[in-house]
Parts: sequence; C-alpha cells; structure tokens
Amino acid sequence: MLTKDIAQALAARLDGDGAIQIDRLVHPDRVERPSDLAIAMSAEAAANLPRSKARAVVIAAVRPLPSGSFPAVIAVGETRTALAKLTALFDPGPPHECGVHPAALVAADAVIGEDVSIGPYAVVGPRSRIGAGTTIMPQVTVAADAAVGAQCLLHSGVRIGHGCRLGDRVIVHANAVIGADGFSFAPDLMSASAFTAGVKVTRVHSLGNVEIGDDVEIGACTTIDRATLESTRIGRGTKIDDHVHIGHNVIIGESCILCGMVGISGSVIIGDRARIGGGVGVGDHVRIGAQAVIGAGSGVATDVPANAFFTGYPAQPHGRFVEQYLYLLRQRRLHDSVAAVASRLDALERTMKK
Repeated sequence: MLTKDIAQALAARLDGDGAIQIDRLVHPDRVERPSDLAIAMSAEAAANLPRSKARAVVIAAVRPLPSGSFPAVIAVGETRTALAKLTALFDPGPPHECGVHPAALVAADAVIGEDVSIGPYAVVGPRSRIGAGTTIMPQVTVAADAAVGAQCLLHSGVRIGHGCRLGDRVIVHANAVIGADGFSFAPDLMSASAFTAGVKVTRVHSLGNVEIGDDVEIGACTTIDRATLESTRIGRGTKIDDHVHIGHNVIIGESCILCGMVGISGSVIIGDRARIGGGVGVGDHVRIGAQAVIGAGSGVATDVPANAFFTGYPAQPHGRFVEQYLYLLRQRRLHDSVAAVASRLDALERTMKK
C-alpha cells in the first residue's frame, strides 16, 4: 500500500512522497527496511524518531515535525481512531487455507456460503448455516441448527452450541464457548430456608439459545450460557474481553465493553454502551443502565442507573465510595483523638476525687 493511499484512508495530511510502498507497521526503533511505516503517535514513540531509520512515519498532528525530517510524514488527528484504521489495513487475519479442508467434517445438509474457509478437524453440524466469506479455523465445532453470519472469524477451539445464532462480522477468539447450559438448579441455591440437610439439587434444563449481533467480538476462553427458555442476547457492536463469563438469560445491549475476568450472573440486563471494568462481578437479576460505567474489581449487587459511575465492593456511586474510603484513612487520627480525650477525662476525674 502506498503512503498516499494510507493517508487517504485515514483522512490525514500527507507531507512528502506519496509513492512509498508500505508493507508493515512498526515502532520507530524497529524499522529495518524502506517499506516499514514507523508509528510515532505517542510522545514516547515520537521521542525515538531522531534515531529511526524510517522513510515514512505517522505522527500526531499536535506534535508536528520540522519540514523535510522524513521523506513522508502522515499527520493524524484522533490517534486512537487512526491506530484502529491502520491496524485494520495491515491485518491479514490468521493464516489459513481457502476452501473446506479434506479433514473437516461438514454435515451433508449444512448450508455453506460462498468463499467460506473451514480448517482441518473442524465440525459443522446438521442443518447449520455458515455465511459467505466466513473463516472457521481448525478444531472449531459449529453444532446442529446453529447459524454463523457472513464475514465471521472463529478461531481454533471455538465451540458454537446447537441452535445458537451469530450475526455478521463476528469474531470469536480461541477456546470460547457459546451456548453452554446455564447454571440453574432447584431449589434456589441462595435460599437458606430451602437449602437444608438432605436437599436434592435438581438441574433446570436450558432449552433456549444464544443470539449474538453483528460486529461483536468475543475474547479467548470466554463462556456465554444459553437461556433457560428464550435467548441470551449480546447486542450489536459489543466487545467482550478474554475470560469473561456471561450467565443464562443475560441481555447485553449494543456497543458495550466488558473487560477481562468479568462475571455476569444469570438474568442480568445491561443497557447500551455500558462499560464494565476488569474483574467485576455482577449479581443475578441486576439491571445496569445505558452508558453506565462500573470500575474494575467492583461487586455489583444492586441496580445501577443509566449514566452512573459505580465503583467498590459492594459497588456504589463513585463519589460516595471515595468519601467512605477517605473516612477510613482518617480513622487512625480519629482513634488517636478519642484516646487523647479519654486520657484527659481520666486525669480530670482523678483530680476531682482528690
């Protein structure tokens, strides 16, 4: 790709040669060949430019370079968005063979779209549907009656359960499981009155499925349980990190962010554009409003309003959490003051008794 084409794709300003061929993106210190594009949008990377061998660089427009510093300089405005576009331009995806590998097991009545790639030892079950342009890496299982949309990417070891539905352009990373049974039993495991000696724990079967919207990304080793009767739903554009668990009957809105190690209990509803930090636990049947933010490591046991910022364990409005924490830090001084007053009172009482 030429530097002028990259600048056009980024809607960025190009100073210098637009005909330099670019083959890969690198840190300024890692430039080895003329076709390397040095990415120097951060202050730290920009500081390394004077010793870089780069011919072409991408910089933040707020940190302009002297004219003629490099043969080609691409200046971008919003650096994070530019990085997303740049990496998309140069990411070919995981290496794979085109077409259906002879070692793949594809049911005779499965519907396979055009330009689908299915790797060795992958299994595509009866009556399932795979959309055009989708790539299924080795050792993936797509169970019976499942549907995978167009232009999806299922990395090695992914398991798509029977009857589950994935939209278009969904990415599922290695060893994620979509459509495991929900963790649901009778009697209520959290009820002390029902959970007595001799109780028999009986499984509540999961008859529903999982439905995932377009442009969702699901991290490695993440698990999403199917619903009891209806559908566990993940909204369009939501991004889910590695090692996340989403319980049965959960509904997650559009364009949400769930960071690593989040655990969502059953029947939780999360509104559009909510952001949940790493290591958060959410209790069952909780409602989290649209555009709410939950700080990392929080434990959410009650409903969270829309647009709220909750932190702590248990989670509460961030301002209240900070206030309580500051009071905890002042406890030593308070105890010392109380001890001093008690000592003076003792001394005063002794004086009065004389």
